[in-house]
Amino acid sequence: MCGIAGIFYKKGPVPADVPHQKVLQLLKHRGPDFQSFKAFDNCVLYHARLEIIDTTEASNQPFADAEQKNAMVFNGEIFNYKALQKNHSGLKTNGDVEVLFRQLKAFGKAGLKQLNGFFAFAFFDPQKNTLFVARDRYGVKPLYYYNDDEKFAFASEIKPLLQLVGKQTLNTNQLYSYFRLNYSAGKESMLNNIYRLLPGECIELTATDFKTDTWYQAPKLENKTNFKDLLNDAVKIRLQADVPVGTFLSGGIDSSIISALAKQHKPDLETFSIGFEKESYFDETVYSEMVAKHIGSKHHVFKLREDDFSENIQAFLNAIDEPFADSSAFNFYLLSKYTQQHVKVALSGDGADELFKGYNKHKALLLSENTSNRLFASVVSAFFKVGKSSRDGNFKNKLRQLNKFNTLAKLSGHEKQKFLAAISTHNDVQSLLRGAAPQGYFDSLFASSQSFKNFEFENTFDIQTVLADDMLVKADRFSMQHGIEIRNPFLDYRIVEYALNMPEAEKISKEGQKLILRKNFEDLLPAEIFTRRKKGFELPLQKWLSNQLRSKVETVWLNKEKIEAQGYLNYTQVKAIKDMAFSDNPGDSAAKLWASIVFQAWLENLEG
Repeated sequence: MCGIAGIFYKKGPVPADVPHQKVLQLLKHRGPDFQSFKAFDNCVLYHARLEIIDTTEASNQPFADAEQKNAMVFNGEIFNYKALQKNHSGLKTNGDVEVLFRQLKAFGKAGLKQLNGFFAFAFFDPQKNTLFVARDRYGVKPLYYYNDDEKFAFASEIKPLLQLVGKQTLNTNQLYSYFRLNYSAGKESMLNNIYRLLPGECIELTATDFKTDTWYQAPKLENKTNFKDLLNDAVKIRLQADVPVGTFLSGGIDSSIISALAKQHKPDLETFSIGFEKESYFDETVYSEMVAKHIGSKHHVFKLREDDFSENIQAFLNAIDEPFADSSAFNFYLLSKYTQQHVKVALSGDGADELFKGYNKHKALLLSENTSNRLFASVVSAFFKVGKSSRDGNFKNKLRQLNKFNTLAKLSGHEKQKFLAAISTHNDVQSLLRGAAPQGYFDSLFASSQSFKNFEFENTFDIQTVLADDMLVKADRFSMQHGIEIRNPFLDYRIVEYALNMPEAEKISKEGQKLILRKNFEDLLPAEIFTRRKKGFELPLQKWLSNQLRSKVETVWLNKEKIEAQGYLNYTQVKAIKDMAFSDNPGDSAAKLWASIVFQAWLENLEG
């Protein structure tokens, strides 16, 4: 686990003024244990290491063979590296870095399909003057890149990449999509000329040729393996480490199953959860404590106060590499900060909601297909039309969801997808942006939705966009700010492929959601874990922004003069969102306000 970067000049040597140490400095939070770079005539590779497996110097990177014929930088973990060691003789280390290096040297791109893990890497061959770059199947590990006629550069995050290629202008296509979704999605980043390597993609580069290819596509297959045994093995191999390992335990079905399985293999398991002091609606630690007691783990609970939010919010905003307004990222940021004091690796339940239809939107999608449900929602929504809706109370949130369902029920198949994915409507964002509001790029994210049928599109969109660009970005960026590695057993490729080849009726029906998880693991956990209502990993954003931080929101983050001078946002609409968020009937406006705050803070850091 680490941060990587590199630059490849196509027509000559690397210039003397490339800021090597600055690049390493901007990667250091991802790999605080060791930082180094390796320079060739026309290529430089950078690495910042978080020591997890084989913590000796022998596995430091950039990694090269004795003859310096090849070199590699690698971010991630190969969980089946011990099995792959048998393919290679004369190994000089006891870790996964050398195994990956030897796989690439022996098999090239074909060797990737043997890997069980998550990764982003670059493999350089000085003799052939080629660079091979790849990203894991589902996008657990990030990789941004830049390419022009003179040079190609890549990095785990945008800030070190800009040190190699210079400042870039704002991408208004992605700006529109960001304010629709509250995160940046797809191939384009928030900056022009900076792109994401998509999950399962690779790049083959020479001095004269740049080729992007897809090395992985989920296959159609018949599920013959026992699902329970598969997930148990996915957990077991992710407990391998030469440093302390624990689990994140929210008390939801997913993290509880992972923790229960992990405890069977690791008797001294430590579990970690985060909750809220004096905010009972958002606090779910009673469930995590129930599970911890049931499985017998050593449990740590961190209770957040409003002061924790106020004291850490600026550092959190400064850490954002690309605008990302999923507010639960703050919870993840502080959970990682506290957990890192005890362990260096944490297993999480990420991926199960997307694979096994666990979100409220999946339930709403199913219910919306029933005529009587649509009629009921329409009548009740009209009856409570004057009611106050928000995310910070049970009744208010139910009313918010009901109003949203009433809108959903009136839409056609492919329009349902956009509605369920978006925080803001097209008209909302059109009013917010001062320039044109280009829909084309946003619509391209939903291109396959025209073939929508019984969740088929939802499967693809959830994995390629919601998971890769929201949930996994949150897990990677805000854990790596504190030097902690997150591992996701549900994203073992064997589990994902199993899920994609399951009948939908085994995941969701009118009887419930995540049916396969309930069927296979109900004996491991208290019954209450399977009957409790679904809640997101949210924080009391509206309340906390409107109390201690209100003055900072109005005069610093959303300063009228700055916003008007920058020319991107319409301040009149920003103020309208802010006024609604601070009212007693905020609806979803606090999430929209947060998107503006995050964008402004990021833009100021970028320009500064």
